[in-house]
Amino acid sequence: MAECLTYVSQKIHKIRWKPTSTTIQKSETFATGSYEDLANSITIWGVGHMTGVVNQDKFEVADLENSQPRRQCCCKIPGDVNGMEFANSEIIVAGLSSGAVYLVRLESQSQELNVQFNWENLHPYGGSTDIAANLPEIVSVGEDGTIHIMRIDSKRPLRTFAHSDSCPITQVQYLNTHELCTTNTVGQLRIWDVRSPTDAPTRVMSSSETLVALRCVDQHPTQSYILASGGSDGCVTLFDIRKECSPLTKLQIHDEDIWELRFHRTSPSYIFSCSEDGSVRRLNSSFEMKALSLGGSNIDVSELVPKCGSSMNSLDVSGTRMLCATDAESVYVIDDVI
Repeated sequence: MAECLTYVSQKIHKIRWKPTSTTIQKSETFATGSYEDLANSITIWGVGHMTGVVNQDKFEVADLENSQPRRQCCCKIPGDVNGMEFANSEIIVAGLSSGAVYLVRLESQSQELNVQFNWENLHPYGGSTDIAANLPEIVSVGEDGTIHIMRIDSKRPLRTFAHSDSCPITQVQYLNTHELCTTNTVGQLRIWDVRSPTDAPTRVMSSSETLVALRCVDQHPTQSYILASGGSDGCVTLFDIRKECSPLTKLQIHDEDIWELRFHRTSPSYIFSCSEDGSVRRLNSSFEMKALSLGGSNIDVSELVPKCGSSMNSLDVSGTRMLCATDAESVYVIDDVI
């Protein structure tokens, strides 16, 4: 693997690759969202072709002259960036600690980043904790347990699940055009149907009998009924949402909270996770359903970034490249992760 470490002078809470036109194409642009700064921002970065060279200790590192990320443009944001996603190659949606959701447009010709739309005070108590986009709709969840669904052409929410959860919601993801998945701080994974006339979830699954918070969730790209979640106990839990029962399996991967995890889009046997313990790890599993239910799956865990002394807050994967961001104001760009 070739690795490039860059110091960016901000604590980075979220990091995302800009989408490419095909899944085999390598993205060369990414966005970061900062937090706990006097003036937080969303910043666009460009990264060149990463060429591996062998140093004197016989480790492969990146050719820094060609692969060092370069700041292209930025946009000031009034709050910590708690959730961030590219809705498409030009639009970034961000959920903020102020309770607002901002829609920011990247002007590719002028290389400018401008606020196009915003929804203020959606979550006045505790702020927005995460967002998800399925244009023209955007969903925001909050510390207040509320879910808001908006359209990008309307200031008023299209639908609100008011105080739908009795505890803070930690992450949200679209499963399809009409279903959402959320995680919360008491270890529940909840499925919501936006067509339902009630504000109740259609399914509720628990990661364990103890109240261990779930921090993040991701959907298997080819087996859409399989969800992976990361918990405050450092475990990755796999669910089959066709069944309202106990999880398929629970794996101890990290020593502390797992902040984010990702299935690889084209090689979904790989799951990447980052943690409060400062490490990034890769799971390799065959995901055979019968083996998983019996607890006999073949799990291979590799450490891509060893414990770095500060929290590893966010990651994203595109093709063979991975991004990770830390509390130490640094960003890793790693190539050949699969």
